[in-house]
Amino acid sequence: MHDKVVKRYFVVGGRFLYPRDLLGWDRAHGAGKKTAAAMNVHQLVGGIYNEAFRALAGHAQTAQMVLGGLLSISGGIAVVAAQAVSIASINGNGYISPYAGQAVSVQGLVTAKGPSGFWLADVGNATSIGSKGIYVFSTSATVRGQVAVGDIVSLGSARVALYRATADTDNIFLNELTSPTNITVLSSNNTVTPIVIGVDRPGPPTEQYTSLDDGNVFGFPNNQSRLSTADLTLQPTAYGLDYWQSLVGSLVSVRAPVALGFPNTYGDFWTHGDWKVTGKNKRGGLTITSDAAGATDANPEAIAIGSPLDGTRNPPAAANSTGLRLGSTLTDITGILTYAFDTYRVLPLTAPQVISALEYNPLPTNLSANSTADAENCSVLTLGDYNVENLDPKDAHLPVIASHIVQYLKTPDIMWLQEIQDENGATNDGTTSAKGTLDALVAAIRNASVANGGPGVNYSWAQVDPVDGTNGGEPGGNIRPAFIYKPDVLEIINFRQGTANDSATVSGTGPNTTLNFNPALVSPEDSAFVSSRKPLVAHFRVRATNATLWSINVHQASKGGSSPIEGDWRTPVNGAIAARVAQAKVTSGFIKTILDADPTANVIIAGDFNEFLSTPVAFEPYHSAGMRDLDVVVNHDPVERYTYIFDMNTQQLDHALASPAIWNSTKTNVEWEHIHVNTWRETTALRASDHDPSVGKIRLCGAAPRKCDVQIGSWCAEPLPSFNNRSTCLASAAVCKKQSDECYKKVSLSQTPKCVAYTAACAKDAVYCATSCSSTK
Repeated sequence: MHDKVVKRYFVVGGRFLYPRDLLGWDRAHGAGKKTAAAMNVHQLVGGIYNEAFRALAGHAQTAQMVLGGLLSISGGIAVVAAQAVSIASINGNGYISPYAGQAVSVQGLVTAKGPSGFWLADVGNATSIGSKGIYVFSTSATVRGQVAVGDIVSLGSARVALYRATADTDNIFLNELTSPTNITVLSSNNTVTPIVIGVDRPGPPTEQYTSLDDGNVFGFPNNQSRLSTADLTLQPTAYGLDYWQSLVGSLVSVRAPVALGFPNTYGDFWTHGDWKVTGKNKRGGLTITSDAAGATDANPEAIAIGSPLDGTRNPPAAANSTGLRLGSTLTDITGILTYAFDTYRVLPLTAPQVISALEYNPLPTNLSANSTADAENCSVLTLGDYNVENLDPKDAHLPVIASHIVQYLKTPDIMWLQEIQDENGATNDGTTSAKGTLDALVAAIRNASVANGGPGVNYSWAQVDPVDGTNGGEPGGNIRPAFIYKPDVLEIINFRQGTANDSATVSGTGPNTTLNFNPALVSPEDSAFVSSRKPLVAHFRVRATNATLWSINVHQASKGGSSPIEGDWRTPVNGAIAARVAQAKVTSGFIKTILDADPTANVIIAGDFNEFLSTPVAFEPYHSAGMRDLDVVVNHDPVERYTYIFDMNTQQLDHALASPAIWNSTKTNVEWEHIHVNTWRETTALRASDHDPSVGKIRLCGAAPRKCDVQIGSWCAEPLPSFNNRSTCLASAAVCKKQSDECYKKVSLSQTPKCVAYTAACAKDAVYCATSCSSTK
């Protein structure tokens, strides 16, 4: 879950609306439906970016300016003499205009027009670190009608403003000119030439966002500084946000763009152009990666594409060859680079077209199980992990999830599932049981198996119903983790169902280590899990070998409350990171109790961690307990490690970590991979979940088989006792008698002569012992 609840609003028609409502880009998990208000706003602004919102309700969204300090404009400003300056001087060499709040006169070339203003570019050739373009805002149609694209104009006076929505302190300020007067057209029909990114200037930096991030955009602690107050000098060749800031207000061209994911409800999407990128995966996306020191590369070279200025619409997501989706290639995009809605973005002059779109062709796994014990008393288990996104019995995506498990994951022996809802889903009536949900899922898997020519795979399931309303997620849904497993391969050891209030504890040592409840929750009473999912633990025995597996299923706190990666706060707020760290400490502490009791225990913790491995503070507790990520263990290509798409990045929120008995053994033969059945879909509506599933296999061994001294049929006979010690001969005789009786019980009638031969010498010695050694009692 990567829900992002943004605490800010716009005022439209007397209502408070969140930006996600206005955009139709609800980052809260599982959302994305247009509200009536959002649709009305979209119709009102004609699909154009946020500048049009400021024309609503008599400029209801007031700009903010610096006039000795940051002030919110609510009335007139005292008139002062305008000073003649260049656009580059207005923008300065940082994020905040040195002329903010002042009146200026300026000349520039009109490069584009919008419904509430126009953009100017410096006409001189002076070099500048900052941008040489700027937006001129005016609600007056008369003012806007005085200029045309290609005009070189003079503004006798305009005021330099810092704009962002009044309540939206996450956004970076946008330098702009307001209240332009005395507009003079100096010449017309001049050539307007865009800056071709990657040609006319080098492409954007590929690793770091700002100098304030200390080398890691997901570093901790967060929220330590702000671009708006740091007084930075732009370094466009070193930092991604500095690069894009140096182009704000300019007409740019993106050549050979490649889509980095789905468009949002109103057609905005992320792309990169014909310039150097990092993290490029086989599908065409950019994956979050990290360097050897753990610093995150979250792809600042990507750029968002907003609504076209001419009212055309960007290509939609569609299940055809012209649909916009991950990896789609498009025609070149020329437009104004600006900042709005948390991101730097290009507003195309007109909508681009899709040149090609990749077919939906995720490859199923070729990993297979072998539940038969081999000569070393080992068997191969297949494992799966899947966040099934708010699954209840009536969900239309339930049979699709089942088909994924059958067709693409090949029915793993055990699966870690997250976001299993109670049996009436979002109906908030106090129901907590998920029996109906899990019964429906295993039935759908069985049906899908039969439909695909299989035997009709049967699963059992294990979970713990939560206390109503305490697990977070969709109200009424009571999401929780659950296991499904093949009962002919695995069994729960000493099954004793835990409740929502029972806390799992470990007792015993070595192979006799057990749980008080099985399955059970890990520390459900701990404050780390308030309004969040409690970890589920189950202890399994492999039927073929008597090997055991400790399975822990987590769905850690979501990233709700995060600030934008391209926002003012640095490092960006990583929503609920403190909660995830606290949860990791509790869960890893429980794992440590298992490994303290049995250092050779096979432990796997898997699920939706809601975090990246390149956030060290979130995984250090697990690493300290000896656990290692299976992607790292198998050396999976870092750019192919993704289970989710958010903004410009393919990323991995779902992980599986194993104990040393698994990752540090030459016998386990671990494999692990991710199956991109959802991130590769043509549209978000066609996805079964917002997460991709993962699948792998391990070889687990039970106790080494005992060497058989005497094999009689299928029975392995015990070694016969020795009678060379007169003091124990009677005890030896008793063992001999027991072995003789056991042989006749275990073997078939045809094998009984071998029993006679096996015990003949023993019987003779026993008789001698009984008659001659009785005095040694």
